[in-house]
Order: sequence, then C-alpha cells, then structure tokens
Amino acid sequence: MKQIIRQRLVGALVLLALAVVFWPIIFVTPQTDEPFTVNPMPPRPEIDESPLPKPVSQRSEVEANLVMPEIDEESQNAAIEATLLPDDETASETDDPFKSIPTAESLTSSKTPTAPLEGVQRDAGGFAKSWVLQVATVSRKTRAEGLVKQLQEKGYEAFHQSIQRDGKTLWRVQIGPKLQRSALRAIKTEIDKALNVDARVIKYVQ
Repeated sequence: MKQIIRQRLVGALVLLALAVVFWPIIFVTPQTDEPFTVNPMPPRPEIDESPLPKPVSQRSEVEANLVMPEIDEESQNAAIEATLLPDDETASETDDPFKSIPTAESLTSSKTPTAPLEGVQRDAGGFAKSWVLQVATVSRKTRAEGLVKQLQEKGYEAFHQSIQRDGKTLWRVQIGPKLQRSALRAIKTEIDKALNVDARVIKYVQ
C-alpha cells in the first residue's frame, strides 16, 4: 500500500514540474518588441562664414599715455668713453685682469657702514632708480663674455649688454643692478686698477 502511495506522489511531482515548464509556452502570449526606428540625421546647421571685423588696436592710446623711465644719455655716453678698452684682437678671453681684486663676499664683509642707507630714489615717472657699475666697453662679444665670467667667479653680479654706437655694436660689461649706489662704489677703485679705466656708477637701463 505504501509503495503505491509513493509512486503516485512521485508521478504527481513529475506532472507538476512539467506543468511549470510548459505553462508559459502553451498559455502565455509571447511579448512582441516594437521595431527600433532610426530617426534621419538632422540637416547640417548653417554657419555664418562672413569675415570678422578687423580688431581695433588700442596701441596708440596706450603709447600716448605711457610714461617711460628717464634715461640720462649724457652719463651713459660718458661711461662708455671712460671704460672703452682698446680693440686688441690679440687679447685672449682667458686672460684674467681681475685676479688681484677682492671677492664680492670679502668686500661686503669688510665694509662697516658709517651712515644710514640711502632711500630708494624715483624718477619723474615714479620708476625706482637702480644703478650699475660700468666696468668695461669692448667691441667683441666673446671678450665681454670672458670678463663677465671672471667677475662672476669672484662673486659679482656681472652681465653684458649690447649697444649701437656710430653704426657699430659695442658690448658693455656691468655689475649690478643695485638700489644703493654705495654698494657699487666699493669695487670701483679695484676695477679702475685692474682695467686702467674710470668705472662709472650709472643708472641701469634695460
């Protein structure tokens, strides 16, 4: 009796499983997806290709109100004449005329200030005045570079600038710039001895 009941239960479970599997296939209406529609590409936008108006320059208005730093041409020219070295083509850039001058560090440390520092001076345009020591004026860039390198090895803030004079390019070797003239006067005597020039403290011109 128990064997018959067990068989019927197994048969009922099999029928139930088959009903679960086939019920959706037989009795559920399949869902039909709507077709995918691709919209046509929109028309190309119109582009305004008319030429742009020419920009209006404000340069003339700016230059009319622009105040430039003052330049003392007389002192600049005098410094060139006072520091012009002979145009010696045989002079070697490796010759060091500054061997005997003290280093910038030793010169600064040995200097004992006896007066208060000068105030920062300004020209008529309100620009702060800075100063350089005109060391030398030479006709060859390589010679100017050599002098600058030798001064820099001594710790001085040296540089060179080109300038046009009588249709020729000259190179000025300078130390600075400094806001205090006194910071440059201390080395002037040593430079004069080394190069046999009359070094000048002049206003720095970029």
